[in-house]
Amino acid sequence: MKNYSSYKKTEEVYFGGDLAFPVAVIVFAACITYGLLYFFGVAIGVIFNVIISWCAYFYLYYFGKSSTAITFDFLIGVVLISGLFLFVDYGVYTLVVYQKTGVFNKLYFQLWLSVLVGIPFLYYAFLYGRYYIEEKSMADNYLKVSLKIHHDRELLTYIDVIQFANTSKRTMSDIKLEKPLCFYSEKELNKMNESDRIYYLEKDIFSSMIHMPFNTDFLFMSWYSIIEDKYYDLELPFPFDKLVIEQEKYPTNVSAVLRGKKTKRLNLHILANGGIRLFNEDIILIDLPSGIPNDVTEEFRNEKIKLHRNSHEYYNDPVVFSGLIEKIKSSNGIEERFLIQNKKISWNINISGLKGNNYLDVFDVAFNEYKSELVELEITALRFLPKKLGIVYRGNYLYNWLMLHINTRKLYHSILQLADRDEETSVKFDLVFENLSKTDLKFRIQVNDKSLLFNDWKIEIKKDRKQDMEDHLLDIDEDQQKRTLYKEGWDLVFDKKYDLAQEKCNTIKTIDPKYGFAYFLEVRILWYKEGFEACFAKKDYFIAKTQHEPAALAHMYNNYGCLYDQQSRYDESLSYFEKAILSNPKDGMYVCNLAEIYCKLNNPKKALQAAEKSKELGHESSTLNAILESKGIHYL
Repeated sequence: MKNYSSYKKTEEVYFGGDLAFPVAVIVFAACITYGLLYFFGVAIGVIFNVIISWCAYFYLYYFGKSSTAITFDFLIGVVLISGLFLFVDYGVYTLVVYQKTGVFNKLYFQLWLSVLVGIPFLYYAFLYGRYYIEEKSMADNYLKVSLKIHHDRELLTYIDVIQFANTSKRTMSDIKLEKPLCFYSEKELNKMNESDRIYYLEKDIFSSMIHMPFNTDFLFMSWYSIIEDKYYDLELPFPFDKLVIEQEKYPTNVSAVLRGKKTKRLNLHILANGGIRLFNEDIILIDLPSGIPNDVTEEFRNEKIKLHRNSHEYYNDPVVFSGLIEKIKSSNGIEERFLIQNKKISWNINISGLKGNNYLDVFDVAFNEYKSELVELEITALRFLPKKLGIVYRGNYLYNWLMLHINTRKLYHSILQLADRDEETSVKFDLVFENLSKTDLKFRIQVNDKSLLFNDWKIEIKKDRKQDMEDHLLDIDEDQQKRTLYKEGWDLVFDKKYDLAQEKCNTIKTIDPKYGFAYFLEVRILWYKEGFEACFAKKDYFIAKTQHEPAALAHMYNNYGCLYDQQSRYDESLSYFEKAILSNPKDGMYVCNLAEIYCKLNNPKKALQAAEKSKELGHESSTLNAILESKGIHYL
């Protein structure tokens, strides 16, 4: 595929700071030349420009070199730089001539200025045009795809080529495979912390965004499996028409023409016996159970083994690596994992002990990944066994705070043990979180009337996400507690048990001193107990306490508007109802109160306007109806 071309990243054109230095040097040299031309004449000005050209280029040309012999290339560079300086200095020369003689050659100056400004403009126009054409060409010819490539780590696979190609246009994807993943020994793994150990054991050999040619018709793959001692070289037809293609949305500040198209993530899994499976979340694109190996020379085989060994630390030694190969072959682990990956079992799962609204990210042994509500997994169905379960809490955003990594081989053996080797029996998994603060978990397997406590799993917790989730749950609990106490406080106010209502109010403020509605409840208790003047005396205090919470502040302004209204101080009442509306303009009650005050101030036009606005906001009351029916004259 040497004659095939692939996606090329185009560099966007910028006016960078790298231009600032040469421009500053040219301007600085022009300023010095101006003085030399004015006082000493043209000859001195020319000599000065030649000298600084020589010095500047000498530094750049010979920087880091051991030899400083004057070359022909160096002299050409000096001449060109001197020409650039002298051309720029023509404008300085024109200025000096004008100052000394009053003669100004307008035509020559305009030509000079056009060249001086026009050449950089044309240069950048060319760069921008080339960037646009190249970027559009890439967007028209290549499709964005997120690709993950995986194989069983114990296959010890060395991959030569994986390429998606359009053979008619001779274009291919830009997949650049690095060396094989390091195969860590048990001793090396035991030195790692749990998260690093899990990461390296589950790491994909490739996971990145690639650019696939439009109308790709072939997938080319070649790899050597050291454990199987087989080399596979496949050319498979690719069903490009099955891909769901959509417009790329991001970045939003780039034209859709340049963003190009994308499709859903592809998963490519290399199987034993030369098989591969290529799929996305919607469909299996290629499912090849096995492939025919190619004959290779002993020299070729040894070269691949050596290249694979070089990617390891502990197993870099040929003798130790040979021991690893024999150990893997005798363990029968690969065959058993592939058996489990292709077997569906009737199972369901019940999870208890979690707070709030959660769902699962399920990763199964067949490399499928899907989201599921907890109640959906409580229904028994034929499914592949779960390999990982991610628990995601729905809060202000999605908190994917826990990942449960399951040893599926041990899980499969435990199921067979309980089912007496009957693989058709339904299985139930019970996950009980007994203490979320410590994340104590009990994982129980139930088959018929038998059960087993399963312990071959590891928990990975994102502490910051878990803390965010717990804070959000605490906020919800506190909010519910405050709402309950607030309602109880108002019930006591209606029963005229003001002291008990104040106790509820104090409890709310202890839980959250910034809860604005607690102060609204308190000001109403003060009104009912001690009257108008007591409320007016603490007006600034109550408004300050609700200033941060617009809804509570609107209630507070409305409260004082009502107090002034009851004292027939309508102008002051009007002012506070207007403030309430500014704090919460979507509540029609405040606008209705404003309409009532306009009635009392004998302003039916404004009263009707406010009443109609209140109705538009959805407010309903007998007072509002009376104002509307009377065209702003009467109120209840």
